[in-house]
Amino acid sequence: TGTVVGLPVKVAAGALLMLAANLHAQDIGSDWPEGSSMHTLHMESKRLDSAHAALSDAHAGLLARLERMGGGAPVLAGEVALHHERWVAYRKADCELSGTLTGAGGAWPAVHGLTCERTQVENRARAVDTVRRCLEGLPPDHARFEQLECLEGLVDGFDHGY
Repeated sequence: TGTVVGLPVKVAAGALLMLAANLHAQDIGSDWPEGSSMHTLHMESKRLDSAHAALSDAHAGLLARLERMGGGAPVLAGEVALHHERWVAYRKADCELSGTLTGAGGAWPAVHGLTCERTQVENRARAVDTVRRCLEGLPPDHARFEQLECLEGLVDGFDHGY
C-alpha cells in the first residue's frame, strides 16, 4: 500500500475526511485565507449541505407523488426510497475516492471529493424533480408503462436491454 508523508494512504485519507467533518461542525472556514484549501473546503461543505437539502426536498416530493398515485406506485415508492439511500452512499464513496485519486496535497483531496459530491447531488436533485414533473404530467388513466418510463430518469445510463 502507498504512504503519504510516512502515513498509510487509508489513514491519511481518513484524517482528511475527519478534518472536513470537524471543520464543518465548527464553522471555522472563514478563519482561513480565501483561496486556501481549508477555506475552500469550508465553502464547498456549505454548498454541499445546500445541495443535499434540495435533493432531500425533491426526493420527498417524488415519494409523495408516488404515494398519491395509487395502484402499484406505493410499492415503487419503497423501491425508489431504497435506491435513493444507496445512491447517496455510493456517490459519497465514489467522490471520496475521486478526491483521493487526484494526488493533491493538503486538504485538496477532500475539497475535490466534496466538489464532486456536490455536483453529483445537484444533478441528482434536478433529475428527481424532472421525474416528479413527468409523473405529475401523466393523465389520470395512464398506463403503468408510462409511470415506469418517468422513473427511468432515476437510473444512470438506463438501457431498455436492447
